[in-house]
Amino acid sequence: MTPGSLAAVRVPGGIRWGGADTVSPYEADTRPYVQRIPTASGRCAGAHVRHDDFPGPESADPAVRHRVGGEAAVFFARHLR
Repeated sequence: MTPGSLAAVRVPGGIRWGGADTVSPYEADTRPYVQRIPTASGRCAGAHVRHDDFPGPESADPAVRHRVGGEAAVFFARHLR
């Protein structure tokens, strides 16, 4: 993924990240996408949300999966009509 290829993306994208993610930290692994994809919107799913809060059995924030899933449903409803 190059800055030019990211700048060429024209489809909407919703990006979420965990503030406590040490596997894919925001600055290194997420920020380039949020900043370089012109159609992307993004926000942190929570300061205490870890990388494994989604696939893992125990979440630091039990409501995070429901909250982010709801945000995804709203995003898809708005953009896939």
